[in-house]
Amino acid sequence: MLDGILYGLFFAIASATPGEHWPGFRGDGTSTTAARQLPLTWSDTEHVAWTAEIPGYGQSSPVVWGDQIFVTSAKGEEKEMIVVSAFSLADGQQVWSREFPATQKVKVSDYVSRGAPTPVVDADRVYAFFESGDLLALTHAGEPVWQRSLVKEYGEFQGNHGIGSSLTAAGNSVIVLIDHAGPSYLLAADKASGDNRWKVDRKSRTSWSTPAIRTVGDSTEIVVSSNGAVEGYRAETGERVWRVEGVDGNTTNSPTCIGDVVLVGSSKANQNLAVQPGGQGDVSATAVQWRSEDVTSSFASPLLARGTAWFVSKAGVLYAVDPRSGKTLWNERLPDSCWASPLAVEDRVYFFTKGGQTVVYRAGPEKERLAENTLTLEGRIYGVAAVHGALIVRSGSKLWRLGGSGVPQ
Repeated sequence: MLDGILYGLFFAIASATPGEHWPGFRGDGTSTTAARQLPLTWSDTEHVAWTAEIPGYGQSSPVVWGDQIFVTSAKGEEKEMIVVSAFSLADGQQVWSREFPATQKVKVSDYVSRGAPTPVVDADRVYAFFESGDLLALTHAGEPVWQRSLVKEYGEFQGNHGIGSSLTAAGNSVIVLIDHAGPSYLLAADKASGDNRWKVDRKSRTSWSTPAIRTVGDSTEIVVSSNGAVEGYRAETGERVWRVEGVDGNTTNSPTCIGDVVLVGSSKANQNLAVQPGGQGDVSATAVQWRSEDVTSSFASPLLARGTAWFVSKAGVLYAVDPRSGKTLWNERLPDSCWASPLAVEDRVYFFTKGGQTVVYRAGPEKERLAENTLTLEGRIYGVAAVHGALIVRSGSKLWRLGGSGVPQ
């Protein structure tokens, strides 16, 4: 049973992102932000500051540092070129674009990932990873710092749908999860040199989820939810500390770590969980706080905002869940399913459906729809970023800045 202290942590919106940067997939990994003055409503002609064309095509999310937006993409019928590009946050102009030959080539189709892993960025560099196995770092000016091929080092990726796991940053390391039909592993690469700090082998678990980071006292833990298990690793050494086995359908969306609780999404009923991490070894019998009986979730990762847990199914059904019990408070069908994860900001929660509609709700247990907005686009909305005064929305080949250009004082 969750105690009172844990309740307080569980309900908090814990964001390490102060609103000036969006450094990685889902920002700091929780999809929450302190960004202010974000638009509530927009259309093709309202509250769109600019649009920009992206070289190639990609399914990754944008990341933002200061006045630059960084995106990745792929070019060619076999994704033979991989691309990292930078755009101006102020006006959407392309600042630079760098292309590199892909190590592993796979013919483009609707069933295989295409520029899917989201990069990470910090004050010094942008780090990018591709389903070709290429891992690289560039300066903010686009100058290459280091590059390596995980395919050449550890073997080609195997599977029918490619690699989709995004990068995660932990201290001075970039964390890469390779779960596929072949030899799988979790790897920490030094940010400055690209060299391995550590690498641990894993049971082959084909999935496309992204690790999350949580702070444990004075150390950092990497939480992996992937096809059959939820696991915690020490970020400093790669040692696996705890694990929850017997989870089914957790192959796509990523875990959400808030305080001492991990929300786990799954495409299977009775497999969407709240886990209290910690302990040693197999904690399957003690760590699962609840399993929802009716909720399922697909590409969009679960979210915690203002005392409510949110899940979106493959069919586009939004579930608002009591995070103490796992009981569904209410559900409502969105205009479409969501490939991008939802966003929590102040007292709002944004749900970006793949077809271009975004529905905004009041964050909290009561159902209160605030707005429904539409962007006309070809393809899907794959990812979003949020900084002061701006929402950055990304489709396969286009960026939108929603909101004005000024930074609030």
